[in-house]
Amino acid sequence: MKKLFIVVLALAFCFAALPALAQDKAEWSWYGQVRMWTAWESVSEETQKASGLNNGSKAKGWNALVAPGTFELQDDDVLDWQLQTNSRIGVNAKWGSVGGTVEFGQDGSAWNGSKDTRASIRLMSATWNFGPGTLLVGKNYTPYFFLVSNLCGPGGGECNGIGYGSIYGGRRAQVTLQFGGFKIGLTEPETGNNPSDIVTRAPWAPPAANGVDVDQWLPRIEAAYTFNLGPAALFLGGAYQTYDIQVGTTGGIEEVSSDSWVLGIGARTAFGPFYANGVFQYGNNVGQGGLATVLQFSRSLIDPVNLDTEDNTYMTAQLVLGFRVMDSLSFEGGVIWQNGDADFPGGGGSVSQDSWVYYVNATWSPAKNVFIVPEFGIIDNGDLEITGEPDNDLGDVMWFGIKWQINF
Repeated sequence: MKKLFIVVLALAFCFAALPALAQDKAEWSWYGQVRMWTAWESVSEETQKASGLNNGSKAKGWNALVAPGTFELQDDDVLDWQLQTNSRIGVNAKWGSVGGTVEFGQDGSAWNGSKDTRASIRLMSATWNFGPGTLLVGKNYTPYFFLVSNLCGPGGGECNGIGYGSIYGGRRAQVTLQFGGFKIGLTEPETGNNPSDIVTRAPWAPPAANGVDVDQWLPRIEAAYTFNLGPAALFLGGAYQTYDIQVGTTGGIEEVSSDSWVLGIGARTAFGPFYANGVFQYGNNVGQGGLATVLQFSRSLIDPVNLDTEDNTYMTAQLVLGFRVMDSLSFEGGVIWQNGDADFPGGGGSVSQDSWVYYVNATWSPAKNVFIVPEFGIIDNGDLEITGEPDNDLGDVMWFGIKWQINF
């Protein structure tokens, strides 16, 4: 009987230890996506050369205020045939209450076709579920994140309207807490090499100097709440960032403060086979805060002579309508508006721009994890309206493209 008791006790200890032993081996799952963008893009001669967003297309705008008459003209027709920059391969790991994600991408096909560019880390983050909430550390999508559109646009982009008014704070290093649908995070700030557009005299002049140094004391602060109401998902969120810019003046180095913030609201709704999505955002100096736009300018204006500053006001709205014919086929169309506006420091006028995007696309999935997405769209970049100057036509872009995506 004594020996039997010892055997039973030993087995009990073994079974009790099994969960702990299982913790010593993480569960790994690999995934990947290959995305191609093949398109014909017609670019008007007034459209400026692209340099502002992370894609290879020459049909994008840039975030820099430029002088009238200095536009670098585009080709009339562009063949855009490239591996998209958001193609990826990654792995998810799970080990009890701890998890992690590592995802690699690459910078897409070189525009000149000579060679592919370097690989990059898209995501590298870990999570700890401590019961009431989850702690995330590392590089991942930030809390200010709510996508409602499948728009690819010229160059393919992310194919979710990023740069065209989507609620998107980027993939950044962060420390974020999540409690249900609420997230609050301290994220990697945006400073950039040219944090402000600088004017030297009223009513208008091209940038004549750059901030020579940036003093950063706080990370970017983001908070968001997403909640589900039956067929609708609603989002409320915002982001704030501040830093000081040292500006070179005739009297030496002077310092001015730069604040950027944005508030966003969004909704995704479904009514049987139909869906309607929308977002609205309002903010100041969003380019300094790291939000991508296709507007000509999205940062504050600084006069380095008297150090007057004026905030750039940003507004955008997206309306997306869709219809799911069947599980393997859906259609979508949308209208997107963006506006940037700022007064000149010290008075003397203002500068503003309105941009409109119209698109329709279809998503066809002939097999599981295979997606073919034809798309037609038009970007009207509007006019750069400057007090005391003739309006500058910023041109338009029209494209017909197909996104090819296979997940594995």
